[in-house]
Amino acid sequence: MKPKELIQENTIGWEPLNWMEEEKLSMPKKLVILTAAPGATVAKTQNPYLPITHKEIVKNHVGAYKAGASVFHVHARDEKGHPTGDPQLHKRIILELKEKCPDAIIDCSFAYPFSEDSVKARLEPICKLDLPIELGTMSAGTMNIMGRWVYINREDYLKAAVKYLQERKIRPTITVYNVKQIEEVKKWAIKTGLVKKPYLNLSLGLFGDPARSDVLKTWLKYLPEECDWVAETAGRNWLPTTIEAILSGGHIMRAGMEDGIYMYPHRDDLIKSSAEAVEKVRKIAEELGLEIATPDEARKILGLV
Repeated sequence: MKPKELIQENTIGWEPLNWMEEEKLSMPKKLVILTAAPGATVAKTQNPYLPITHKEIVKNHVGAYKAGASVFHVHARDEKGHPTGDPQLHKRIILELKEKCPDAIIDCSFAYPFSEDSVKARLEPICKLDLPIELGTMSAGTMNIMGRWVYINREDYLKAAVKYLQERKIRPTITVYNVKQIEEVKKWAIKTGLVKKPYLNLSLGLFGDPARSDVLKTWLKYLPEECDWVAETAGRNWLPTTIEAILSGGHIMRAGMEDGIYMYPHRDDLIKSSAEAVEKVRKIAEELGLEIATPDEARKILGLV
């Protein structure tokens, strides 16, 4: 059989697949990007680009805001470059951020001090300053941190902290480090009626499970039926795990310099600014057809309005 005849025979009665009737997926929520730096785990000696002074921290957050971030997760460092819960320093940073980025959302870390788990010690010093804080991050359980400290978070404190923040119109961001803590949140926060729809910070690669796609997929199986969640991925594998979280339906992502120093898992490129990390996540998300939420849109997505 000649080639021409073969082609004619194979195309007799040919029709394309009916792609025009293929079901269109629903439009996903816009992606909320949260940025953080410096955090409490990285030193300037590890990454010379890390912001330490209050001016550096503010500048770093503002750059991330311009790159697409709508939420600032605020930590502070003292004059030695050590993590600190100093209320006045937090006040200075937060007020300067709101001056430069009035519509940005402030998420304040309430993880100090390590030694005492009481509302009076950890929450009151900053909250009594009546700052424009809309989200408050806390940890969901007791843990051993890097074999150096035991970080105490008893159930009585967790309940009191959530109630205290909610009474002040601050939505608690409950950080979990393993599946066990997710299961415990269901018991002390949801079943007790304290929280109807928790906002969980899924922290992979830091003090609990590693930042890997298979770990993330396992965690997602245990999430409460009703919840919002942000992917906080740390260490070298932060970027691939963050993108995996987006592909898994996540709509709140953290990007910055808080808990890692390298941009890629297989190279030693230092992250030079939170803006650089935010831009990387934003561009990948946009290539996937996603839209980035503005601060006001993020407020609606996070249930802050």
